[in-house]
Amino acid sequence: MGNNVTLGADVDIIGGITIGDDAMVGAGAVVVKDVAPHEIVAGNPAKVIGYTKGHPQI
Repeated sequence: MGNNVTLGADVDIIGGITIGDDAMVGAGAVVVKDVAPHEIVAGNPAKVIGYTKGHPQI
């Protein structure tokens, strides 16, 4: 678990998952893959729905 991570209520993290710095996980999400820094994920299974401030522009 990185720094400044926000986890919503009722999140399930299954397995040896890494959650990067400044990431957010929405309430009720089921995380089955690593979450990169600055990603916002939600759903079952959790998918990227956006990026937090500070995410490098591509």
